[in-house]
Amino acid sequence: MKAALALALLIPQLALAAGSITILSPKEGATLASGSGDKLEYNVTLGPSGNHLHVYVDNQDPIVDRNVSGCPCSIDLPDLASGKHVIFVKEATAGHVLTGLQSKVTFSVK
Repeated sequence: MKAALALALLIPQLALAAGSITILSPKEGATLASGSGDKLEYNVTLGPSGNHLHVYVDNQDPIVDRNVSGCPCSIDLPDLASGKHVIFVKEATAGHVLTGLQSKVTFSVK
């Protein structure tokens, strides 16, 4: 019984230590207007080895975001052509090694 209680109290702490990335906007499956100056908005809690984020828009070179405290956070999206687009937000260490913590959103531009 004591072990179960101790584990129940520990699980939220383990989840917090693992980190999280939640993309708030654009929403999965959304359709954005072309040239509308859209932003990527997200919440992030860095994991124990996380230092900053790499944002990949359609497999282009990453946008590096070091200002991830005080989220929700946002960055301006580049001008996107009409069609389907994919954004990955990935946690990285100080040496730019990806930790595996990531979030993805797929959306369209018309």
